[in-house]
Amino acid sequence: MEKKNKWKLMILPASLFLLAFGLYAGYTMWEQGNLQGAKGKSDSSNLKNGGQTVAVFQEESEHEKYSTVGSFIREFHTKYNDTLGWGGIDSVEWEEQREIASEIISVLATVETDNTALQTDFNTILNYSKTIEDGKKDKKILLQLHRYFHDLDIEFNSYNKTSDYFNVTKYKDPGNG
Repeated sequence: MEKKNKWKLMILPASLFLLAFGLYAGYTMWEQGNLQGAKGKSDSSNLKNGGQTVAVFQEESEHEKYSTVGSFIREFHTKYNDTLGWGGIDSVEWEEQREIASEIISVLATVETDNTALQTDFNTILNYSKTIEDGKKDKKILLQLHRYFHDLDIEFNSYNKTSDYFNVTKYKDPGNG
């Protein structure tokens, strides 16, 4: 009888773990599926929002890693999802965040845009990133950086299949409105 009770006690935590893992994996795949759906649409159009070139990398820039400014935005939105999302904000790895901030600063130095609203957003992101790179451990700043990349991913990459929107960016894609 005692072995039977121990078995029952082991099944509950194992089941809860599997359920939690399944929910996390399912949500992650669903989120990636939505981003992939947007990716196909955005790779050909993210520089042509509203029929005008919105932002490009300087011709001499060395950021082959990102084919477009839209892919840079999408990549950093994903980095913040991975490092801060799903409770990650409660256990921040500050050195990792400083490295992310440094890369943002480096990439933004090579972006050109005539869109004043987008430039304002990039300047805000740049200022927040410099604060983190300088060693300030402020979770509110990380939260804002994540929100900027989240909203820019929606606006710049014409990904509007979400109701999760923080409305922090000045830039608005006319095609999303």
